[in-house]
Amino acid sequence: MSSSVAWDYLHILLLVFWLIAEFVIFACTAVIRRTQLSYNARVAILKVSNVTQIIPRVCFVFILPVGIELTEAINVYPLTPGLKTASWAISFTWLSVIIAHVHLAGSPAVTTFRHLDLFFKAIAGLGFVVYGLNSLATGAPIDETWFAAKLFLVGLVFWTTIAVELCFRPFFAPFAEIGKYGPTPECEEAITRACNHALVAMIALYLLLAAIAFVGRAKFF
Repeated sequence: MSSSVAWDYLHILLLVFWLIAEFVIFACTAVIRRTQLSYNARVAILKVSNVTQIIPRVCFVFILPVGIELTEAINVYPLTPGLKTASWAISFTWLSVIIAHVHLAGSPAVTTFRHLDLFFKAIAGLGFVVYGLNSLATGAPIDETWFAAKLFLVGLVFWTTIAVELCFRPFFAPFAEIGKYGPTPECEEAITRACNHALVAMIALYLLLAAIAFVGRAKFF
Protein backbone atom coordinates (compact mmCIF):
# COMPACT_ATOMS: atom_id res chain seq x y z
CA MET A 1 0.00 0.00 0.00
CA SER A 2 1.41 3.37 -1.03
CA SER A 3 1.91 6.16 1.49
CA SER A 4 -0.68 8.33 -0.27
CA VAL A 5 -3.36 5.64 0.16
CA ALA A 6 -2.44 5.14 3.83
CA TRP A 7 -2.49 8.85 4.69
CA ASP A 8 -5.68 9.37 2.69
CA TYR A 9 -7.38 6.51 4.55
CA LEU A 10 -6.31 7.89 7.92
CA HIS A 11 -7.45 11.36 6.88
CA ILE A 12 -10.89 9.99 5.98
CA LEU A 13 -11.15 8.04 9.25
CA LEU A 14 -10.41 11.17 11.29
CA LEU A 15 -13.06 13.10 9.36
CA VAL A 16 -15.65 10.33 9.80
CA PHE A 17 -15.09 10.06 13.56
CA TRP A 18 -15.21 13.85 13.80
CA LEU A 19 -18.55 14.05 11.98
CA ILE A 20 -20.13 11.21 13.98
CA ALA A 21 -19.09 12.75 17.28
CA GLU A 22 -20.31 16.18 16.18
CA PHE A 23 -23.69 14.66 15.31
CA VAL A 24 -23.98 13.23 18.85
CA ILE A 25 -23.10 16.64 20.31
CA PHE A 26 -25.62 18.31 17.99
CA ALA A 27 -28.35 15.90 19.15
CA CYS A 28 -27.48 16.46 22.82
CA THR A 29 -27.58 20.22 22.37
CA ALA A 30 -30.97 20.01 20.68
CA VAL A 31 -32.47 17.70 23.31
CA ILE A 32 -31.14 19.48 26.39
CA ARG A 33 -33.34 22.48 25.58
CA ARG A 34 -36.50 20.51 26.41
CA THR A 35 -38.06 21.93 29.55
CA GLN A 36 -40.15 18.79 30.15
CA LEU A 37 -37.00 16.81 30.97
CA SER A 38 -35.91 16.54 34.58
CA TYR A 39 -32.82 18.41 35.67
CA ASN A 40 -30.99 15.13 36.34
CA ALA A 41 -31.80 13.90 32.84
CA ARG A 42 -30.45 17.13 31.37
CA VAL A 43 -27.28 16.79 33.46
CA ALA A 44 -26.81 13.27 32.08
CA ILE A 45 -27.20 14.59 28.53
CA LEU A 46 -24.67 17.33 29.23
CA LYS A 47 -22.19 14.75 30.52
CA VAL A 48 -22.58 12.69 27.35
CA SER A 49 -21.94 15.81 25.28
CA ASN A 50 -18.89 16.79 27.33
CA VAL A 51 -17.33 13.35 26.99
CA THR A 52 -18.16 13.07 23.28
CA GLN A 53 -16.68 16.46 22.43
CA ILE A 54 -13.20 15.12 23.22
CA ILE A 55 -13.37 13.02 20.03
CA PRO A 56 -13.72 15.83 17.47
CA ARG A 57 -11.13 17.89 19.31
CA VAL A 58 -8.59 15.06 19.09
CA CYS A 59 -9.51 14.42 15.45
CA PHE A 60 -8.98 18.12 14.71
CA VAL A 61 -5.56 17.96 16.36
CA PHE A 62 -4.34 15.09 14.19
CA ILE A 63 -6.13 15.84 10.94
CA LEU A 64 -3.70 18.73 10.37
CA PRO A 65 -0.37 16.83 10.42
CA VAL A 66 -2.03 13.90 8.65
CA GLY A 67 -3.23 16.36 6.00
CA ILE A 68 0.30 17.69 5.63
CA GLU A 69 1.66 14.16 5.20
CA LEU A 70 -1.04 13.50 2.59
CA THR A 71 -0.16 16.75 0.80
CA GLU A 72 3.39 15.54 0.33
CA ALA A 73 2.35 12.00 -0.56
CA ILE A 74 0.15 13.15 -3.47
CA ASN A 75 2.73 15.74 -4.59
CA VAL A 76 0.45 18.75 -4.29
CA TYR A 77 3.06 20.94 -2.64
CA PRO A 78 6.70 20.28 -1.72
CA LEU A 79 7.25 20.08 2.02
CA THR A 80 10.46 20.11 4.01
CA PRO A 81 11.12 17.55 6.78
CA GLY A 82 11.29 20.47 9.22
CA LEU A 83 7.76 21.59 8.36
CA LYS A 84 6.38 18.10 8.82
CA THR A 85 8.18 17.71 12.15
CA ALA A 86 6.90 21.09 13.28
CA SER A 87 3.31 20.14 12.37
CA TRP A 88 3.48 17.00 14.53
CA ALA A 89 5.18 18.88 17.39
CA ILE A 90 2.50 21.59 17.32
CA SER A 91 -0.26 18.99 17.23
CA PHE A 92 1.08 17.09 20.25
CA THR A 93 1.50 20.37 22.12
CA TRP A 94 -2.08 21.28 21.28
CA LEU A 95 -3.17 17.80 22.40
CA SER A 96 -1.46 18.33 25.77
CA VAL A 97 -3.44 21.56 26.20
CA ILE A 98 -6.68 19.69 25.49
CA ILE A 99 -5.76 16.91 27.93
CA ALA A 100 -4.95 19.48 30.61
CA HIS A 101 -8.24 21.22 29.89
CA VAL A 102 -10.17 17.97 30.40
CA HIS A 103 -8.14 16.84 33.42
CA LEU A 104 -8.51 20.19 35.22
CA ALA A 105 -12.22 20.57 34.51
CA GLY A 106 -13.88 22.36 37.42
CA SER A 107 -10.68 23.95 38.73
CA PRO A 108 -9.69 27.62 38.29
CA ALA A 109 -6.66 26.60 36.20
CA VAL A 110 -8.91 25.26 33.44
CA THR A 111 -9.60 28.82 32.28
CA THR A 112 -5.95 29.27 31.29
CA PHE A 113 -5.95 26.17 29.11
CA ARG A 114 -9.31 27.11 27.57
CA HIS A 115 -7.88 30.48 26.60
CA LEU A 116 -4.75 28.82 25.18
CA ASP A 117 -6.92 26.54 23.07
CA LEU A 118 -9.00 29.44 21.77
CA PHE A 119 -5.90 31.55 21.09
CA PHE A 120 -4.26 28.78 19.09
CA LYS A 121 -7.41 28.23 17.02
CA ALA A 122 -7.75 31.95 16.33
CA ILE A 123 -4.13 32.33 15.18
CA ALA A 124 -4.07 29.07 13.21
CA GLY A 125 -7.36 29.98 11.55
CA LEU A 126 -5.98 33.36 10.56
CA GLY A 127 -2.89 31.72 9.08
CA PHE A 128 -4.87 29.28 6.94
CA VAL A 129 -7.33 31.94 5.79
CA VAL A 130 -4.58 34.37 4.76
CA TYR A 131 -2.50 31.60 3.15
CA GLY A 132 -5.47 30.27 1.22
CA LEU A 133 -6.78 33.67 0.09
CA ASN A 134 -3.33 34.84 -0.99
CA SER A 135 -2.86 31.68 -3.04
CA LEU A 136 -6.29 32.07 -4.63
CA ALA A 137 -5.56 35.69 -5.52
CA THR A 138 -1.96 35.36 -6.73
CA GLY A 139 -1.40 31.67 -7.46
CA ALA A 140 1.44 31.59 -4.91
CA PRO A 141 2.67 29.84 -2.90
CA ILE A 142 -0.08 27.30 -3.80
CA ASP A 143 -0.84 27.19 -7.52
CA GLU A 144 -3.51 24.48 -7.23
CA THR A 145 -6.75 26.45 -6.91
CA TRP A 146 -8.70 23.62 -5.27
CA PHE A 147 -6.01 23.14 -2.64
CA ALA A 148 -5.83 26.88 -1.89
CA ALA A 149 -9.62 26.90 -1.46
CA LYS A 150 -9.37 23.92 0.87
CA LEU A 151 -6.81 25.71 3.05
CA PHE A 152 -9.09 28.75 3.23
CA LEU A 153 -12.00 26.57 4.34
CA VAL A 154 -9.82 24.87 6.97
CA GLY A 155 -9.10 28.32 8.40
CA LEU A 156 -12.83 28.97 8.63
CA VAL A 157 -13.25 25.65 10.46
CA PHE A 158 -10.86 26.88 13.17
CA TRP A 159 -12.95 30.00 13.64
CA THR A 160 -16.24 28.12 13.53
CA THR A 161 -15.17 25.79 16.34
CA ILE A 162 -14.49 28.92 18.38
CA ALA A 163 -17.97 30.19 17.52
CA VAL A 164 -19.55 26.92 18.70
CA GLU A 165 -17.85 27.19 22.08
CA LEU A 166 -18.58 30.88 22.56
CA CYS A 167 -22.22 30.47 21.54
CA PHE A 168 -22.76 27.63 24.03
CA ARG A 169 -20.91 29.25 26.93
CA PRO A 170 -23.92 31.36 28.13
CA PHE A 171 -25.73 28.05 28.72
CA PHE A 172 -23.87 27.16 31.90
CA ALA A 173 -24.82 30.00 34.28
CA PRO A 174 -28.63 29.69 33.90
CA PHE A 175 -28.36 25.88 33.88
CA ALA A 176 -26.49 25.95 37.20
CA GLU A 177 -29.07 28.36 38.57
CA ILE A 178 -31.85 25.91 37.68
CA GLY A 179 -29.95 23.22 39.57
CA LYS A 180 -29.86 25.39 42.69
CA TYR A 181 -33.22 27.18 42.66
CA GLY A 182 -35.37 25.37 40.13
CA PRO A 183 -36.48 26.38 36.64
CA THR A 184 -37.63 29.88 35.76
CA PRO A 185 -38.84 31.26 32.41
CA GLU A 186 -35.82 33.57 32.26
CA CYS A 187 -33.31 30.76 32.77
CA GLU A 188 -35.04 28.48 30.29
CA GLU A 189 -35.11 31.27 27.73
CA ALA A 190 -31.38 31.89 28.20
CA ILE A 191 -30.65 28.17 27.86
CA THR A 192 -32.72 27.85 24.69
CA ARG A 193 -31.08 30.92 23.18
CA ALA A 194 -27.55 29.63 23.88
CA CYS A 195 -28.39 26.18 22.49
CA ASN A 196 -30.00 27.65 19.36
CA HIS A 197 -26.96 29.82 18.66
CA ALA A 198 -24.64 26.85 19.20
CA LEU A 199 -26.74 24.69 16.85
CA VAL A 200 -26.47 27.30 14.10
CA ALA A 201 -22.68 27.37 14.54
CA MET A 202 -22.59 23.54 14.44
CA ILE A 203 -24.55 23.51 11.18
CA ALA A 204 -22.02 25.95 9.73
CA LEU A 205 -19.26 23.60 10.87
CA TYR A 206 -20.93 20.61 9.16
CA LEU A 207 -21.28 22.58 5.93
CA LEU A 208 -17.63 23.62 6.02
CA LEU A 209 -16.43 20.06 6.63
CA ALA A 210 -18.66 18.80 3.83
CA ALA A 211 -17.29 21.50 1.51
CA ILE A 212 -13.69 20.60 2.42
CA ALA A 213 -14.34 16.92 1.74
CA PHE A 214 -16.02 17.72 -1.59
CA VAL A 215 -13.30 20.10 -2.77
CA GLY A 216 -10.58 17.65 -1.74
CA ARG A 217 -12.16 14.75 -3.66
CA ALA A 218 -13.61 16.53 -6.68
CA LYS A 219 -10.73 18.94 -7.39
CA PHE A 220 -12.98 20.60 -9.94
CA PHE A 221 -11.13 23.93 -10.19
